[in-house]
Amino acid sequence: MRQARVLMLVMMTAAAFAAGAAAWALPSVPSAKFEPAEGCGCHAALYEQWQASMHAKALTDPLYQYKLEEAIKATDGVLGPFCNGCHSPIAVMAGEVVGTDTSKVSMQGKQGVGCDLCHQVVGTDGELGNTSIKVQPDGVKHAQLKDAVSPAHATAYSAFHESAEFCGNCHNVDHPGNGMHLEMTYTEWKNGPYAEQGIVCQDCHMTPGPGVTKPNAGKAAAGGPERPHIYTMTFAGGNVGLGDAERAEERLKAAAEISIDVPEVVKPGSSAKAVVTVTNVGAGHYLPTGLTEVRQMWLEVEAVDASGKTVATQRHDFGTVLKDAKGNHPVELWDAVAFHSDDRIPPKGSSIDEVAFTMPDAAVTVRAALYYRSAPEEMAKKAGVDIPTTEMAAAERVVYTSAEEKAKAEAPQAPAEGGGGSLTWVAAAAVLVIGVAAAAVIAKKKA
Repeated sequence: MRQARVLMLVMMTAAAFAAGAAAWALPSVPSAKFEPAEGCGCHAALYEQWQASMHAKALTDPLYQYKLEEAIKATDGVLGPFCNGCHSPIAVMAGEVVGTDTSKVSMQGKQGVGCDLCHQVVGTDGELGNTSIKVQPDGVKHAQLKDAVSPAHATAYSAFHESAEFCGNCHNVDHPGNGMHLEMTYTEWKNGPYAEQGIVCQDCHMTPGPGVTKPNAGKAAAGGPERPHIYTMTFAGGNVGLGDAERAEERLKAAAEISIDVPEVVKPGSSAKAVVTVTNVGAGHYLPTGLTEVRQMWLEVEAVDASGKTVATQRHDFGTVLKDAKGNHPVELWDAVAFHSDDRIPPKGSSIDEVAFTMPDAAVTVRAALYYRSAPEEMAKKAGVDIPTTEMAAAERVVYTSAEEKAKAEAPQAPAEGGGGSLTWVAAAAVLVIGVAAAAVIAKKKA
């Protein structure tokens, strides 16, 4: 009976996924219609930037492959083409990838989201999301430059490449079986303040440094003209472990700020409360965004007394928790029908935590820090990769037991007798003697 029930569940899941996947099916296109990234030699600087990006590693990413294998087993293989559609559209369109087997995948397919794929995209096919790209594989390279001329290939101006919708084709993901919005990075942007200001994805993720750093002067190709603004091919996000670590870290550290509101003086034995506010100051989408059942962002608050003893501690994990049709939670993506909870931080929004403690007989230091990891340690270990933890932001405040204790702690420290202070006076005296001697020599010479 139990085996029959499990088999029926698998069949129902597979049917639901198959129906959904059909609605988002990519066209059939041989991989030969796309140039390998190495063929873009005129754009060597941009190629190097792309190489370090997660776009280049979208299919081969060990974390993705680990999670994909789980999904394929759980859905009897049906989920494979759906996931690979975003992680290697060329391999899927060419029919080269089956599940996690990449042995027959061409170089173009193994390069995940490569140069020639994006530059032969001309729009959105159907509803935006789930790899809704409209591909025109005729060799014409589309980009935001209106006067591009190349001896190697035909070019065409594309306003679409300057739009957030271009990125939204893959960075909105709906459940293929029930339509649930699983990942909505594009929608988070569209409904937020950055969209109202006309700031699009490319302005932050395809320019140097965190935030909007336009214009970015440079050359799009060797031998090409110097342009007032070109996009970089870094696509920098928050993946410090597998992506461009330096760029990922600087963006994480610019994404959030922490403030602590706590009284400066609290009498010993009295109750104290620290209000910790985390604000999304640098991301045009939620923090965290994307696959937030895997990505980890958490706040740690600790109050420590003068002896180093912890008097209060608290942790807040940000993210989403999925539930299935029976209300069970947490569940995996393929079993999800809705969110059980979602406490992420929207663009320019804030999250507030309160930490209470009883004031001891000496000063207390309250420290708050926000951390990020691209994947849990257990998952990373199983996938065979090392994913570091990044401190995104931190703040610290001291609470004193009295105004006198505060004044004493903040008073300038007098130099120790016979120590640095004596040396300072000796040095000053030496300078004075040298100055007098020099003046005497000068006067003698003039005489």
